[in-house]
Amino acid sequence: MSLEHSPARSRKAAAAVVDPTYTVDSFCAAEAISRAQLYRAWREGWGPDYYLNGVERRITTAARMRWQAQREAAARAKAAGERE
Repeated sequence: MSLEHSPARSRKAAAAVVDPTYTVDSFCAAEAISRAQLYRAWREGWGPDYYLNGVERRITTAARMRWQAQREAAARAKAAGERE
C-alpha cells in the first residue's frame, strides 16, 4: 500500500486550513503596507480587528475583508466630499 492512500494521509489533508489568519508581517505583505502604517491605523482606530495568540496579533481573513470594505467606503466618502 502506498503512503499516498494511507488513512493517516487523508486525515492530514482534511485538516488543511481554508481560512488562514495573518500575522502582522503577512498582513502587511498582503496589503502592501508597512508595519508602522498598520500600527498607526490601530492607534488611530481604523485598523483591522485582531485577536491575540499569546503576545502575537492575528488577523482573520474575515477581518481583512471587513477592513478592506471600510477603507473602500472611506475612500468613496472622501471622493464624494471633494466633488461637492
